Amino acid sequence: MVARRDVERRTVGELDEVLRAGPPTEDLFRESGRVLTAALGFDAVCWHLNDPVTGLVSTVQSDELDLRGFALAIELATAFDDVTTFDKIRGSGELADTISRATGGRPQVSVRYREQLRPLGYGDELRANFDAQGGLWGCAAFMRDEGRGHFRPEELRLARVAARRIGVALRDLHVPDERSGAEPATLPAVAVLGPDNALVAVDEGAESVIADLTAGATVRGAPAPFLVVAHRARQGLPAKTRVRTSTGTWLVAHASLLERRADGPVAVVVTEATPAELVPVALVSYGLTTREQEVALHAVRGHTTARIARLLGMAQVTVQDHLKSIFDKTGTRSRRELVAHLITANLTQNR
Repeated sequence: MVARRDVERRTVGELDEVLRAGPPTEDLFRESGRVLTAALGFDAVCWHLNDPVTGLVSTVQSDELDLRGFALAIELATAFDDVTTFDKIRGSGELADTISRATGGRPQVSVRYREQLRPLGYGDELRANFDAQGGLWGCAAFMRDEGRGHFRPEELRLARVAARRIGVALRDLHVPDERSGAEPATLPAVAVLGPDNALVAVDEGAESVIADLTAGATVRGAPAPFLVVAHRARQGLPAKTRVRTSTGTWLVAHASLLERRADGPVAVVVTEATPAELVPVALVSYGLTTREQEVALHAVRGHTTARIARLLGMAQVTVQDHLKSIFDKTGTRSRRELVAHLITANLTQNR
């Protein structure tokens, strides 16, 4: 037990060194994996950035996995009510969980295990959400070869510690600042995905967006957010997500069924995010609590203190306390200044 604790302390210390350096996300994920490999005992990992408000996946990165399997992972996640989905783990109040623990040692009850993990030779999966300060910044799935047994409780405990630290580091990479002067791609941009979600047609703007979002990594020609919204459209779910370009511009990808058939083609339309779509991102980037975000959104809408108190079921003095905290965290001094700051802020990522 003492030796295990020493391993955990050493691993967390090395991880903190990596995260303090503030590398771009691709390097942050790769270096975090290098530090965690031995202590967690995984054989493959798939990393993701998210839309920080909805938690929908916006990137996919893995050095060990064939990324063509990402399409099946998204399909399984949207079509089946499986164990240890990222949403279910988040709903449990934990940052990480394993299929083996969630199924009581019977991973075969998981459709994801039966359809994807076992055919690839994996016997268990540990999933972690990188949530911090109200934002759903990223997530990862760690796989272990079947012959190595299940993830142990002490490994899951370490994963939860690491997930919190990685979430804070990802949050710190999002820096509200003045709007950048970067030229966005020609927007709106349009792409069409076929019945198998392969990319079949793009306009000039979509070509530029895809090149920026993928850095060469696509699945059937489509970047991760296109696949996510396409699968959601086929399931009749809200099919919109925010995604950030390499220059710091935030885009919104929408998907819709072209023939009103789930097995038909899907159109993905990409537009530049509006201030209204970016305000929630700004609020989580500043580390506002859930209640502070609610108060701030009502303040942005121009509601009085009395109306906010009535809508949220709290005393006016409590609303004023929340506003004071909001002003402190955003570096503003009044509602008017807060509104102006949130509307003109550009949420960029250090790269």
